[in-house]
Amino acid sequence: MIKISYKLKGGFFIGKALLRIGQVAKLSGLSTRTIDYYTSNKLLPVTRSDSNYRLYSEDVLHTLERIKLLKKQRMSIDEIRKVIQSREEDEIEPIMNDVQNEIACLHKKLASLEERLKDAPQEEKKKVYHTLEKKLLDVMKLLSLM
Repeated sequence: MIKISYKLKGGFFIGKALLRIGQVAKLSGLSTRTIDYYTSNKLLPVTRSDSNYRLYSEDVLHTLERIKLLKKQRMSIDEIRKVIQSREEDEIEPIMNDVQNEIACLHKKLASLEERLKDAPQEEKKKVYHTLEKKLLDVMKLLSLM
């Protein structure tokens, strides 16, 4: 992490913690190629130093966590961009409605699954619940980040 002033193309950026792409990759657990992909798809803001280093603010680590969780929910890059770039309530409300509809659909599927598992052996029930538990934890993390 770099906490000094940088001379960036077009001026100075003073006193803010900036990370090079390799540092972001290491801290996020993602490859530099993945971070480049997200940057090129306008999911991550980047600045360049005079030496042409890609510099990211610490905030991108939080954004990358959100992206990971959204990807686990099978959202497309365009959908993820909309979620990340949504700042105003007018933009967030339609997304919230979509999420609520998806949750309602999942509730129905869970009820159906519970009905099917009613007479299933205990071993099979444990296997299904263990699998679902991981996914539900991801959904809870996602909701906490929103």
